[in-house]
Amino acid sequence: MRRGELFDLTELRVPLSPSQKEAVLRRIVNAARLGAQYTYTIKEAAGILSVSRDVMDYLIHSYRIDSLAIKTIYRIPWYSLAEYILEPGEDIDEVFDEYIQSQYRAA
Repeated sequence: MRRGELFDLTELRVPLSPSQKEAVLRRIVNAARLGAQYTYTIKEAAGILSVSRDVMDYLIHSYRIDSLAIKTIYRIPWYSLAEYILEPGEDIDEVFDEYIQSQYRAA
């Protein structure tokens, strides 16, 4: 715990389950495919990942999630969120391509 805190808030945050990850990935990829939403605000991305804004800032500034910065406004591209959700420790390009191919096959 940090100084001045009564209890550790990170213990209260529940990580995404595999089924939640799948649902979130499907929503992100479908929104991008339909052209509905290509980028997310820090607040939206934090909500999707089920983390605090401070953790989201850390992920952006430690280069674990790509972001676009326009002056002081940050936007997170859909593919960066999807890559992070898949598995942050794996070879992201391979896993991401595999996932996209499994979801959208040529008719």
